[in-house]
Amino acid sequence: MDQIEQVKATVDQWMKGLDTGDLDLMIATCDPDIVMCNEHRATTTGIQAVRDKYTPRIAQARFASTFDVDHIKVYGDFALVVGQFSVTVTDKKNGEQSGASGRLILNYRRHPDGAWKLLLDVDNNDH
Repeated sequence: MDQIEQVKATVDQWMKGLDTGDLDLMIATCDPDIVMCNEHRATTTGIQAVRDKYTPRIAQARFASTFDVDHIKVYGDFALVVGQFSVTVTDKKNGEQSGASGRLILNYRRHPDGAWKLLLDVDNNDH
C-alpha cells in the first residue's frame, strides 16, 4: 500500500470509529499533539481533550458520516487531505436527527513506525 493509500486508510479508520461509536478506534488515528479547530467550538489540543470531546457525543448519538477527498498529497513526513464531509447525527434517546456538512482540512504526521496520525483537523461548515 503506498503512502497516499495509507493516509486514506487512516481517514477511513476515524470515520468507521465515529460511525460505529468506537472511540478507541478513532483515538488510535490521532497524533499525541493533535489540534482540532472545529467551527463554533473551542480548539481541542491533545488526545485526552479529543477523548473528552467525543465521549459524551458518542454516548448521546449515533453518527452516519461520509468524506469525499478533493485533494491529498504527501510532503515528506506530513500529508495534507482536503475534502467534503457530511454527517447525520441521530439522538439515541428520542431519535431526533441533525447534521452538518462542509469542507475539512486534515494534516497527518508520519510516525517512526510508519503509521500516519491525525495532527490537525480544521472544518468549515456549509451554511
